[in-house]
Amino acid sequence: MRQGNYGNSLSSVQMIAEAFKAFVKAADAVEGRVREFMSTADRMMKDPQLDSRRIRHEIDETERRWTTFYNSIRNYGAALADSAKFFEDWQAVSVCQLL
Repeated sequence: MRQGNYGNSLSSVQMIAEAFKAFVKAADAVEGRVREFMSTADRMMKDPQLDSRRIRHEIDETERRWTTFYNSIRNYGAALADSAKFFEDWQAVSVCQLL
């Protein structure tokens, strides 16, 4: 798995997190389209004139790829949250050291 950029300060993490939220909204919209595609393919499989094995294969492959992609989005979001927590804690420790 590739290492991502999670920011190098609390403010940079917060900016990345805002952009990431917009990206997740777009991915959620695409997920709706993917589910719609899979539903259409399921209906097509009921047509005896079509190659249902090939359609099933395409549905399974699409779902596998989408799941992999969406899991990577969730993993990045978790790492981004961890990065924000790290910098928040770092700031708190830095303030305590000054006292």
